Amino acid sequence: MAGSEEADPRQPVSRFQLNVRPEAEAEAQEAAQWYDQESPGLGQAFLEVVERSLRAVQEHPLRFPLVHGDIRRALLKRFPYGVYFRLRGTEVRILAVMHHARNPARWQNR
Repeated sequence: MAGSEEADPRQPVSRFQLNVRPEAEAEAQEAAQWYDQESPGLGQAFLEVVERSLRAVQEHPLRFPLVHGDIRRALLKRFPYGVYFRLRGTEVRILAVMHHARNPARWQNR
């Protein structure tokens, strides 16, 4: 996921540093595996949508609504998931990548 790959010199540099928590990474990978079991290739499509969402969050974190205290959510296109994150100065901390039907208590204390 984002944060671990080399910067593309053609892309604008964000002033926000992305920090993806291990739990969020694991949630995205588990969801991708589930989607691949449902339809081969769908897991990769899910991860691509997650990556696009992470880039959007990194570039413009304040455009996403607050959903709980200081936690914001970016909804994924095509999939019923959200990327939950907290902004701390110039750091965007990704807390969770979760299905909308999951209990929000799983990420609220991260």
